[in-house]
Amino acid sequence: MESCSAMESTSCLKFSLMSLIWIIVLMNEMFGYKACLETERTALLEIKSFFISVSDIVYDDKILHSWVGEDDGMPSDYCDDWEGVKCNATTRRVMQLSLNHTQRLNYFDSASASLLINMSLFHPFKELQSLDLSDNWFTCICEKRDYDGFGSLKQLKMLNLGFNDFNDSILPYLNTLTSLTTLILYSNSIEGSRTKQGLANLRYLQVLDLSSNHNITSGSLTRLGLANLTNLKELDLRGCGITTIQGLAKLKNLEALDLSFNYYLHGSLEGLANLTNLQVLDLSDNQNLTTLARGGFVDLPNLKILDLRDCGITTTQGLANLTNLQVLDLSGNQNLTTLGFADLPNLKTVDLGSCGITTIQGLANLTNLQVLDLSGNQNLTTLAHVGFADLPNLKTLDLGSCGITTIQGLANLTNLQVLDLSGNQNLTTLGFAGLPNLKTLDLGYCRITTIQGI
Repeated sequence: MESCSAMESTSCLKFSLMSLIWIIVLMNEMFGYKACLETERTALLEIKSFFISVSDIVYDDKILHSWVGEDDGMPSDYCDDWEGVKCNATTRRVMQLSLNHTQRLNYFDSASASLLINMSLFHPFKELQSLDLSDNWFTCICEKRDYDGFGSLKQLKMLNLGFNDFNDSILPYLNTLTSLTTLILYSNSIEGSRTKQGLANLRYLQVLDLSSNHNITSGSLTRLGLANLTNLKELDLRGCGITTIQGLAKLKNLEALDLSFNYYLHGSLEGLANLTNLQVLDLSDNQNLTTLARGGFVDLPNLKILDLRDCGITTTQGLANLTNLQVLDLSGNQNLTTLGFADLPNLKTVDLGSCGITTIQGLANLTNLQVLDLSGNQNLTTLAHVGFADLPNLKTLDLGSCGITTIQGLANLTNLQVLDLSGNQNLTTLGFAGLPNLKTLDLGYCRITTIQGI
């Protein structure tokens, strides 16, 4: 083999050096990759030890029982075999951790049981995008002096802390997670009264669940920084104790809003008119919302689902502009006796259960109606008052406990599949000859003596 010339020697040397560099890089990547995976495995086992240390004497959890390390004599692949762990298919780094309902605290019996969550346990997971710690009764983050309690979780997009007992002290930690798109905080002790910024930095947030934080007053909506969350699409404020909707008018991208079970919600809701992209609105169980004129949703052109159950409503005036409405729930409004739906042609589901209804006008125009619930209207004794003889697409009809004595008027409902007539104790004679597609029929507690056409 001939030796290299001077020029060739230089080229050979450069080639050799480049080859060596590439070998070093590849070895570093290989060992670095393995080191990262080993770091994450170790971190997962530390999380397991933490949860066991604050759990019942009798420890029984299907998630953590599958987390087996070398010390257990049965090492396994945490990406494939460990419950609650999901990894990136390419990098094999942890992407999702589900540790919901993992802590089995002796909550009532053991005053010494720790309720602190050490968030530094999750710092090694650099690619973590989803973390579920719901239903664990945690009260606060372990190290208060470390204000960035969530550390390096810069890729975290979904965080579920529901059903714990965090208060306003958690908010500064959460406000650092600027990549979050979903934040679930239902059933905690958040008030929004002791915060400067609230959640104002979470500009990419699309889903926020604050339901059942019972002491979030109306003023707190502003202090929580909700007005800054202009990318929000879903907001749940069910059972929060709010009385008005101040601070929500700027959320123009909102598509779903739940304001149910805010028993003292009163005054004008006109701010809703700004939410022109709203498709789902739940105002149920707000007993002081007696008239729809104050509802402020007459100009919501995209509204498809409206829940006004148990609101004490006496009239349906104000719904005529909701021409895209598909689902309407007015059940439990016991003084709602007369209705008109002539201007809601796209309705597919209507629930009027337990409303005290005696007359319904305009049902004949609802040619797209598929589900109609009239159960519990005790004074709706004859179907002639209902006017659903011309509903060609009706598939489900609930007439349970209506005091009906005859079922004349159903013959045209040729597409009907489900019919509930239960609880009509004076209904003794029936005929179903004109209902060829009927699949489910409930005649419980009807004292029937004759059935024709079955």
